[in-house]
Amino acid sequence: MNIVLLADKKVRKGFETAVRDNANINLIGAEMVIRGNTMSRIAEHHNPHILVVYRDVPTKDGIEVNDFISFLRIKKPNMRIIYVYGNITDNTAFSAYTDFLLENGITDIVTENDAKKVIEVIENPMTREDVTDFLNELFLEETSEITIEKEENAPEHTFEELNIDFPSVTEKKQFDIEKLMYISSENSNLDLLKIGIAQLQHHNGCTHTALEIAVMLSQKNNVAVIIADNITFENLAIFHKISTLAAKEGLSVHGIDVYPYEQYHEIKDCYNVIVFDFSYLRDKQKKSFIDCDVKIMLSSIAEWDISTLIKFIYNDSDEICRNINFLFPRVTSSKFIKYNKQLIKSGIIAYRLHDSPDWTKPDTENITVYRNILSKYTVTPKPKTKRRLFRIK
Repeated sequence: MNIVLLADKKVRKGFETAVRDNANINLIGAEMVIRGNTMSRIAEHHNPHILVVYRDVPTKDGIEVNDFISFLRIKKPNMRIIYVYGNITDNTAFSAYTDFLLENGITDIVTENDAKKVIEVIENPMTREDVTDFLNELFLEETSEITIEKEENAPEHTFEELNIDFPSVTEKKQFDIEKLMYISSENSNLDLLKIGIAQLQHHNGCTHTALEIAVMLSQKNNVAVIIADNITFENLAIFHKISTLAAKEGLSVHGIDVYPYEQYHEIKDCYNVIVFDFSYLRDKQKKSFIDCDVKIMLSSIAEWDISTLIKFIYNDSDEICRNINFLFPRVTSSKFIKYNKQLIKSGIIAYRLHDSPDWTKPDTENITVYRNILSKYTVTPKPKTKRRLFRIK
């Protein structure tokens, strides 16, 4: 493999020594600074298989490292780039920069300065999943002391006053996780577990999430999905070329029983878990949502959407908000961590959802989220009642 090194001159000697005895690595060049002609030298003169970039490489001519990497990816999309970030001193800063690298298709991210570690990554490429797992471990280390299950001597729940606004979710003050709170969870045993899923903005994946949870629970439970929005239910039937009138009594979609909302009282005794898809939460459905044993709310936290979340939290009682599990789709890990710090301090429970395009095969990270939400509930088994449903495979 032909390799070019892009790093400060202090790194060059140690790197050359480390790769010298490796028959699989051929160091064909080294650039000590990023300047106007560096891209052409790398892309056209050297044209390596792999470029190793160290974080502290000097720059000249007003060129930023990020811009250089982005343009190089456009010019040489097949060139593998290994980025040596070095030792992590700030988890949030590292997570933010990792998002940039992933957006540019760079998954080989080395968190040590040792050249031997770089060689190890050269020979064993990293994947996006490797990076995600590493970020999750960093987050877990930071938040691992938040929850204490069944702690007999735990103090009463104490939270800061709900105080979520635009400055607070973007503040950079030191965050002391050890001064937070204890949460004591007690198991609940139910004959019928009702899970309510809603969303604060349209198109956050409410139906998709409801079906994913149903798939996960269907392995050991008798589960049904209730779609409260008639248009969504009818569109599902139309897509599968079933008369909307005939579908009123329910559908079996890839093994999951799905019903319109008006069928709830007729079918509720046939299942031990019912997942309600409330879609965009309207005032007339709010009481039904609050009455559910488990409440899940999807929300975008994009800059143009987060005000909806803030208003919802302000306008509802603390007790209601603190019993809702907020799920944030389409958000980077760094942004989630930044916002979630303030939410945790206010007693708000939130999780990050990962991209999961096929609801019949939920993403493993999402399954972990759903299991965490549902972990304190057990339901009494109920024999499956056969119903005559249109079956969709």
